[in-house]
Amino acid sequence: MLIIALTTTVLALAQEANTAEAATPATIGNEQMWDDANTAYVNANYPRALELYHAIEERGLASAKLYYNMGNAYFKTDDMGHAILYYNKALRLAPGDADIRYNLDVANSYTKDRIQVVPELFLTRWVRTVRQTISGNAWAVLSLLFFAMMLFSVMVYLLVQSLLFRKIGFFASIVGLLLFVVTTAFAVTERREATSPSEAIVMNASVSVKAAPEKNATDMFVLHEGTKVRVGDRVENWIEVTIADGNKGWLEERAIEMID
Repeated sequence: MLIIALTTTVLALAQEANTAEAATPATIGNEQMWDDANTAYVNANYPRALELYHAIEERGLASAKLYYNMGNAYFKTDDMGHAILYYNKALRLAPGDADIRYNLDVANSYTKDRIQVVPELFLTRWVRTVRQTISGNAWAVLSLLFFAMMLFSVMVYLLVQSLLFRKIGFFASIVGLLLFVVTTAFAVTERREATSPSEAIVMNASVSVKAAPEKNATDMFVLHEGTKVRVGDRVENWIEVTIADGNKGWLEERAIEMID
């Protein structure tokens, strides 16, 4: 009887171990992992949700929806640095999403730094706003459509005998060319920003920005968790950063995470 009891116990423990192993992110399918992560989030089990969301990200399946959910989960755990980071990542992929932008604004309101933005020309701000309404891939598709429009208009101008249609084809080809140039420029700019990130989020509760890339350099100013910076030159483990008001300085790379 003792042997039977011991055998039963061992089998039960083995079954529990197998069940636990099956529940690890490495052994869960993508759709099941997504559902489990969302279920964990709904049940307020945010650490588990984040574990599964990160596992999905590590599989190369990142998307605006995934980053948005990760931002929400980090926000619920009062980790504003990572919340702002992932909202920004989501906004890179879906720049026209009003929900992402709203939640990012809410998260930014919790940051300590209140930096005055350097004034810029209205036209520059307007162009950037228009460019960020859709993704780089969408601009690329539009550029192809306008290129096709231009070619069709040129064919109409060259082949149609009617003077009216020739005029329409001529002006339409000019419009198509201009729109093709603009949308291509937008697509290239969005693609460059997506593949070569130049912005980062401060992750430390507070960090001193130095005048030079060394620990004993003069402190210029202090930044806090969640503040966005633009990165520049790198010297070993130091990065030059610029904040919204134009001030520059150096901080250690480990204090920030890139928005990529």
